[in-house]
Amino acid sequence: LTADPERLRTLTHIEYLRESGSEGIELVMWLVMRGALGLHAEELHRFYHVPASNTACGHIVLKPVA
Repeated sequence: LTADPERLRTLTHIEYLRESGSEGIELVMWLVMRGALGLHAEELHRFYHVPASNTACGHIVLKPVA
């Protein structure tokens, strides 16, 4: 999302599903959010955790670079 958002834009919905499962289509929403930040963005924080229940939690904090 930070380094090469243009490459992600070329993936199809089927590719998202194939790579990340049925809930992976929500990654399209992340891509829409990334588009709203403009051409360049800075990653401030990244976190990903998979607890014993296997329901993962992840977040990334980005800010637009002027």
